[in-house]
Amino acid sequence: MKRKCYCVAIYTIKPGDTLYSICKNYNVSVCDLMMANKIRNPYNLRIGMKICIPGELETMEPTDPVCQGTLYTVEKGDTLYMIAKMHRVSLNAIMEANPDIDPYNLRVGMKLCIPK
Repeated sequence: MKRKCYCVAIYTIKPGDTLYSICKNYNVSVCDLMMANKIRNPYNLRIGMKICIPGELETMEPTDPVCQGTLYTVEKGDTLYMIAKMHRVSLNAIMEANPDIDPYNLRVGMKLCIPK
C-alpha cells in the first residue's frame, strides 16, 4: 500500500546545499525528496529554487510550537483568503503567523495558526 505524503515545508536552495544535506536536516530520504519534487538529476539544484519537503499528514504541525491564537485544520476547498475572512483576521496576519506555508499549496488536514 502506497503511503500518502504531503508537502510539510517549502525549502529554498542556498549555496552549498545538496539533496543529502537537505534530507539530513529534515529527516527524509533522498528518494522521497526527489520523487516529491520530480527531480531527475540530483546534481542540478539551482540557488533560489523552491522545493517541497515531503512528510506524512500526521506530522504536520505549525512551525511555531506556541500558536498565539487558535489552530485551524484546512478543509477541502479552503483558501487562505477564505480562512482569513472566516476568522476576521488579515491575510498578512495569517501568513506572518505561518511563515513556512505555501499559500498556493494548502493541503486538507494541514494545521494553521490563526492569530488573535
